[in-house]
Amino acid sequence: MYLQVVAMRFHGKALEQSQIRSAESVPAEVIVAHENSDALGRYSDVARASAAGDGREQLLPALYDCRLSHMGHGGFVLQGLELIGSVAFAQNWWCRPVLR
Repeated sequence: MYLQVVAMRFHGKALEQSQIRSAESVPAEVIVAHENSDALGRYSDVARASAAGDGREQLLPALYDCRLSHMGHGGFVLQGLELIGSVAFAQNWWCRPVLR
């Protein structure tokens, strides 16, 4: 699904609402899949935001143990863990549809 994505946390710390609303969104193809994660050593639902079309260029770090947190008429929030090095941080993605 092609979406505008905004990360709502920085190293696990929630950003202020004003920071989230003013942040530049990343236009990305978002795919959620259940896969075996080498980083976690187990299966996980993983969301990936990649450049449209190729799927190779990751625009944001993957979101592990991903789940739908909130949904409204203008978009939804995915919640999960973001791995930076070997450290897992909480992360939320605010996702809004893009009309092509």
